[in-house]
Amino acid sequence: MRVHHQWTRNGIALPGAFKDPDGGMSTDWAKYSTPEETLRRARKNPQNNGVVKLQVSKVRAIQNQTVNHTPEITNRAHTDVLGVKDEEVRLKLTRVYSWIIDPPCDPS
Repeated sequence: MRVHHQWTRNGIALPGAFKDPDGGMSTDWAKYSTPEETLRRARKNPQNNGVVKLQVSKVRAIQNQTVNHTPEITNRAHTDVLGVKDEEVRLKLTRVYSWIIDPPCDPS
């Protein structure tokens, strides 16, 4: 999953990075996408993002979170994490991610 630098502080993803802007939290399944491909799919300024890894079993262990593979014509890796992302859920997600591509410290 891409994380824009605005959702990081001192190299740590903030809870606000884990949200449902379109009904589900958009991620890519690593089986079908590399971190670099995920980063390149950023609509604007890919260089302003990092990429985090979320282990499906850990995400599903968080209350009311499900993971569904939802491929798109242009992205067969697309996967949604569904379920309300209230403050508690977002905080739990900050405990189960790891960086694959670090976010920029000073994006240009």
